[in-house]
Amino acid sequence: MQTAFPNCYAEWPLFTELMVGMGMMFMFLNGCAKVGTPTGGQKDINLPVYLEGIPEDRSTNFNGEELDITFNEYIQLKDQNNELLISPPLKKRPVIRVKDKSIRITLNNELLPQTTYTVNFGNAISDINEGNILPDFEFVFSTGSSIDSLSVTGKVLNAFDKKPANNKEEEILVMLYENLSDSVPLLEIPRYIGKASKTGLFSINNVHADTFRILALKDANNNRLYDPGSESVAFSDSFLIINSGTVKPVTFIKDTVKIINPGTKTGRSGKQASARAADTTIVPGKKLNAMNVSLLYFQEESNKVFVVSKKRESPEKLHFTFNRTPYDTIKLTPLNFISHGDWFMKEASSKGDSLTYWIMDTLIASQDTLKLTLAYLTKDSADRFIERIDTVILKFQKEAETNVAIRRNRNAAPVVKKEKVLSVKASISDQGIQNLNKPIVFTTARPLGNVKPEDIELYSVEDSLVLKQPFIVLKDSFNIKAFTINCKWQEDRQYKLLLKPGVLTDIYGLANDSIALVFSTQKADFYGRILLTVGGEHYPMLVQLIDDKEKVIDVKYIRQPEAAVFEYLLPKKYILKAIYDKNENRKWDTGNYLKHIQPEQVYYYPKSIELRSNWDVQEDWMISE
Repeated sequence: MQTAFPNCYAEWPLFTELMVGMGMMFMFLNGCAKVGTPTGGQKDINLPVYLEGIPEDRSTNFNGEELDITFNEYIQLKDQNNELLISPPLKKRPVIRVKDKSIRITLNNELLPQTTYTVNFGNAISDINEGNILPDFEFVFSTGSSIDSLSVTGKVLNAFDKKPANNKEEEILVMLYENLSDSVPLLEIPRYIGKASKTGLFSINNVHADTFRILALKDANNNRLYDPGSESVAFSDSFLIINSGTVKPVTFIKDTVKIINPGTKTGRSGKQASARAADTTIVPGKKLNAMNVSLLYFQEESNKVFVVSKKRESPEKLHFTFNRTPYDTIKLTPLNFISHGDWFMKEASSKGDSLTYWIMDTLIASQDTLKLTLAYLTKDSADRFIERIDTVILKFQKEAETNVAIRRNRNAAPVVKKEKVLSVKASISDQGIQNLNKPIVFTTARPLGNVKPEDIELYSVEDSLVLKQPFIVLKDSFNIKAFTINCKWQEDRQYKLLLKPGVLTDIYGLANDSIALVFSTQKADFYGRILLTVGGEHYPMLVQLIDDKEKVIDVKYIRQPEAAVFEYLLPKKYILKAIYDKNENRKWDTGNYLKHIQPEQVYYYPKSIELRSNWDVQEDWMISE
């Protein structure tokens, strides 16, 4: 029998009148009341405690429509739509209400027979006074005569960097399916469901003995179905056979929780004031009979190609971003203008999924609106190549060239417009420090047309001697807006570099102004080296030296057990990362769920390397599973 929430406030007006009257009499008898500051009691640092439920937690033969869950103090629910998870999942969202110390859940669903349900509140429950969170609280009931008691626990990490999803937008669900067909995650909601914590840990509890397919999913559209190419996924190469013989007793701790501890602090006047500090506390573990599984999630590279965005930032610049690298060359066909020959220059991003077309014909660039088609290859549902043609319209609104001062005062002197020059950025600043093993890189705002090395001068300065230095100028083969000046730098030496006006011109004929830089080179003993010996069974390997921000500093391609030397390294902390390049294309490749292809394996050296100036660090790395 369900009990209704009591109405505690029905007689409140009468009660108020009575208390006001008594208060007035007390003041009359005792004289004037003194105004004081109320003193607070001990801060509450205790988590809410479950007291009772209707039905009781872990009840069987449930056939009702509502759950009432009562705690020992006043509670609140926060972010319940994201935090609360019911397994097996319900087709319709239940109605949840909070009243004082109790939570009422109206299920509004037809429940499965002979099934154990787990209501997991995540981090939604907290007390009202201090906001102390009761983490990972579960309420369990069964529509059958017994409670299923098996579990699946584990960890879900990103396949590329071995890190967990760390924000709400990247939450990972873990799902179990009784239907073992490959396509079931695309078509059906799971039988059981759980959620990974911010550290990647998950548990799916109260599972019955059976054979399951397991899948982890970043469910972007919240439909509990896997959408290949647009959502991240992880899967196991084998089915999970869960029974009393395959599980082991474990103590599972999913997360930590912060509680507010009271304290005191002494101010400048010597008086003590109350202070609050948040302490991280480990939540007591759950005793489970569980099978443990490790999963690595990834996002498949879609076989379909389509335009994600298009823009025209300037009259001569057309920019297109694709969802993936196109299979072949993109064909541009004008619709409202006539082109002659090569009317554009193409610039591609490092991944090839972003393309910029620089219009070289000034008559075309001067048009406000350009209409054209993009033709490119994509794949259909049968994985066959087909041509896709998109019609795009790109507009550029010219700014009105008016002078406010002239409009206000016709007698004002005319404004002389400065002659435009080519914008150029250098990798070294004036008075900066140049690394010994690096060239100087110059990057322009628009594609380079011509570079004249004869109008570039480089000098070394030592004491009173100024000596002209040999150098080589190279256009970047990948970046059409960049070139390098390469020199065999002498350590701890001052240099002067001069680029005369007109050394550089872009494809529109715009030239640079004079550029003069004075800089010094680094000392040789400022650098350190890492001498790495790599062994293992999987080759070839891409061995990357990265910093703590995952920026790649250097890469070695290793085809067999051998030594690798990383030199000219700045004194700081480094991380070693290895990628098993199974298909030998010299990059990390993602997986494919329906084709049963896991992403290429990634390994991290178990410790970071702290490098100092003028140090050689020797490390041996045997890479294994």
